[in-house]
Amino acid sequence: MIQLRNIKLELSGNEIFKNINCTLHTDNRVGVIGRNGAGKSTLLKLISGKIKPDAGTVCLEKGLRIGYIPQDEILVSSLSIFDEAFSAHKEFCDIEHKIEQIEQELKTSPSPQRAVELVEAYDELQDKRKQYDKHILIEKTKEKLAGLGFSQEMITQPVEKLSTGWKIRLSLAKLLLSDADILLFDEPTNHLDIVTQQWLLETLKAMPQGFLMVSHDQAYLEQVCSHILEIEMGVSTYYTGNLSSYLTQKQEQQEIARSTRARQDREIEQKQAIVNRFKASASRGQQAKNMQKQIDRMELVEVASPLPTIHFKFPVPPRSGKVALTFNNIGYSFEQRQLFKGLSGEIATGERVALIAANGVGKTTLLNCLTGKYNPQEGSVTLGNNVKIAFFEQEQSRVLSPEKTIIDELLSTPSQATEAEIRKLLGSFQYTGDDVYKKIKVLSGGEKNRVAMVKILIQNANLLILDEPTNHLDIYSKDILRQALQAYQGTILFVSHDLHFVNSIAKRIIKLTPTEAHTYLGTYEEFCTQQAQAQAQTATSPSKPETSTHKKRLTELEREISRLELSEKKEADKLANSEYGTPEYQKSIKSITEIQKNLSKLQKEWEAVMAVYH
Repeated sequence: MIQLRNIKLELSGNEIFKNINCTLHTDNRVGVIGRNGAGKSTLLKLISGKIKPDAGTVCLEKGLRIGYIPQDEILVSSLSIFDEAFSAHKEFCDIEHKIEQIEQELKTSPSPQRAVELVEAYDELQDKRKQYDKHILIEKTKEKLAGLGFSQEMITQPVEKLSTGWKIRLSLAKLLLSDADILLFDEPTNHLDIVTQQWLLETLKAMPQGFLMVSHDQAYLEQVCSHILEIEMGVSTYYTGNLSSYLTQKQEQQEIARSTRARQDREIEQKQAIVNRFKASASRGQQAKNMQKQIDRMELVEVASPLPTIHFKFPVPPRSGKVALTFNNIGYSFEQRQLFKGLSGEIATGERVALIAANGVGKTTLLNCLTGKYNPQEGSVTLGNNVKIAFFEQEQSRVLSPEKTIIDELLSTPSQATEAEIRKLLGSFQYTGDDVYKKIKVLSGGEKNRVAMVKILIQNANLLILDEPTNHLDIYSKDILRQALQAYQGTILFVSHDLHFVNSIAKRIIKLTPTEAHTYLGTYEEFCTQQAQAQAQTATSPSKPETSTHKKRLTELEREISRLELSEKKEADKLANSEYGTPEYQKSIKSITEIQKNLSKLQKEWEAVMAVYH
């Protein structure tokens, strides 16, 4: 259990938390949400002990093990990728290390008394080691690395040769392999392609531990989380249920808060009128003073500003031919490495198409070829009749002028939109009042993204090509963008690693490989279903019809064994804190006995299936 009591915190003179109170159970799966700057990552650092609150306490259950890797921490290691990942099995690795140390010391001919001590410690460690199966730990490590995109060839390479993105993936693998009781994930989908994100989603669903997860991906908050912890205006609110349940409860609470605040404002207005009227009166002056004190003591209900929605009416884009874009046998190499070759396809007018692929296949390069920014080294790209492209690039510093203000940047963009319409659209994207006079150079990555998207939307293009438009955006900004694109009447081709966003916008999927562009009609969810069915058919090959069944059963058994081991630990903790002979003590004894009985059965079945499988 984790308890946060009256937490207050300021950073660089800014109040981050003014009153955080909540109790988190270790089997809860909690999504942490809030607007950019609300303090979501800071909350994880508080719970992990990386930083301390200015006031209040963070109380952890005795012996609770927390797994956490900060978003901004880059892994430094001299080990191979596999060995670094395997080190996440800390308890087992510590036992093996101590066994090796004792073996080395025994070789030095210690004194008889010391030798006895070493042998006793050695026997004790060997008994502890028998509680683990190293083969299972190795297989789990390989499975997590493979799921996160590490090939068999990669895992023998040194960690120090990895790029920052791959190091973050390796840190995520270690967190997933952790022996911790509860895990803290800070934007775990960063640097993951959509294929890997789908794997991670399924992995989290099957995980026995609870977790706190900061994420802006609605698919994770919807499908994985059992609770939502919202941070708003420095205060936390804990909701039972997934994202949909939270949104329903939140709307109800906001309506109550607005109604209460309106009633308070009316009451204050009426009382203030009486105070103003009689404060100078000799006979009723004291009454007026008392009423003023009542007004001053009144605790006003705080009402968060409503989430913005799109009110801008997009002009109907120019009409074009039936086919917006065609690419034929195009290929591109970079530094003697072939990214793709022989790709062909077409985008029909009015389609909403998502381009997906693993990292490194060349999605961004392909979009640059289709927009004319790069010349294909092979093949050709043809635009349809009267097609006008607006291209959203990943790196906004290339397309935005750092010295211009937001409004000047947009007014200098060729567009049919009036200044009033541009300001209205900026308001929907959370730029109101004097915000529009901020210079581009002072904006964060997410703020630049929103400006760049407004710039794209006002160009009256009939083909939008978007490269990672959801990067750096919080869940609310992504929803605004979704509304905008759903209202747009032209053609859209885009790359995004946000599962919910892709599923909301795309009606066709193009899966890119180095040699082909496979097309699938339907949403991303339907595409995943097709892929799963195809893989199931492939897995049941005539030569080894049982293999996939055995592998599936092994996975199920290992998952159930992990769950029971976690339950056994929790019951043992309860037993340790129970008074001997009490009903609670007897209940824990009974539960542990039953768990151990079930564990024994499952472990025997695991050994039998493993013998057949191998």
